Amino acid sequence: MNPLKWGAAVLCLTLLPAAHGSLLAGAGASPVRQSANHQPADHQAQTRQTRALAMAFLTRMFVNGDMGGAYEHFAAPDFVQHNPEIGDGVAAHRTFFDRKARRGSVLSRWANVDNILLVDGDLFALHHQLFVGPNDPGRVFVDIWRVANGRIVEHWDVIQPRPQAMAHNNGMGCGKGEDYASARAAGSTIAAPACGLPDRTADRLASLRVVSDYALALRGGDVAAAISRWLTPDYRQHSPEIGDGPAGALAYLGREFGKGRTTMPLMGPMRTIAEGDYVLQHRLTYYPAKGLRTANVDIFRVRDGRISEHWDLRQPVPRETANRHEMW
Repeated sequence: MNPLKWGAAVLCLTLLPAAHGSLLAGAGASPVRQSANHQPADHQAQTRQTRALAMAFLTRMFVNGDMGGAYEHFAAPDFVQHNPEIGDGVAAHRTFFDRKARRGSVLSRWANVDNILLVDGDLFALHHQLFVGPNDPGRVFVDIWRVANGRIVEHWDVIQPRPQAMAHNNGMGCGKGEDYASARAAGSTIAAPACGLPDRTADRLASLRVVSDYALALRGGDVAAAISRWLTPDYRQHSPEIGDGPAGALAYLGREFGKGRTTMPLMGPMRTIAEGDYVLQHRLTYYPAKGLRTANVDIFRVRDGRISEHWDLRQPVPRETANRHEMW
C-alpha cells in the first residue's frame, strides 16, 4: 500500500476516542477486555489450552532444537505467515530454514534466551534473544502465534538487531544472555523466562487501563505530566534508543508527542496480549517525516497502578513480501 494513503487512513484511527482503542509509540491500547481475575470461564479455558500447546511447541523448538518438528506437529499445514521473508504454511517454513542450514546457520549451534512469555486467549507471544553463532551480535524477537482448534494457525514476528551501543545499561532483555557465550550458558529458559513470569495475582484489566490511560495522556501533548503520573520513579527502560528512567522517557517522548499532533507517529489498530502485570501491544506505525512504515511491539510491566518497565522492538516494513500479508 502507498505509505501516504496508509498514513491518512491510520490518522483517522489515532483520533478515535479511547473506547475504540487507538494509541502510541511507547504506549498504546486496544479495546479493554475482562481481567484475568474476572474474565469469562470460556476465556480462561481457552487460555489454559493455549498455554499447554505453547509450552509443548516452544519446548520442542527451543529446548529440543527441533523447529521443523515443532511446526509440523503443532501448526496447521496452511498456517498464515506474516514474516515477510517466509511463505505461508509448514512447507514454506521448512524450505526457508533448510535454505538457512545450507548457508551454515545450524539450529544446534544457536543460542536463545527467552525473556517474556505471555498467553492470552487464543494468542501467545515470546520475547527472546537469539544468536546463530559465536560471532553473531544477535537479534531480539517478539513472536506471536494464534491458535484455533488445537493448532497454530497464524504467526507474526518483529525482529530487531542488537545495537553495539545502547542509551542505558539494562540490555534489551533482562540481563541474561546478552552475548552468545552467556546465552549458551543460560540453557533452557522457557519455563523460567529471564524477566520473570507474569504475576498471576495482578489484575489484567487494571494493567490494561494503566497503559491505556498513560497513552491517552501522552496523546494529549503534556508529556511531562503523563510521565509524572504514570511512570514509577524507578522506571526501567529496555528500548536501546531511550535513556533510562522517567528522564529518559521525557527526552525521547517529548520529541514525538510534545509538539502537537503534526509530529506524532500515525498508528494502526493494535493487537493486545495481556497477562497479569504485562501488557504487549503489536501494530503498524507510520512516521510521516521519514516516509517510513514499521511493525512495532511495545511491552509494559505495571506495578501499583503505574508502569515500571518497558521493552520495544521496531522493524521496517518491506515493499515486497514472500506472502500476501501485512506484517500486522
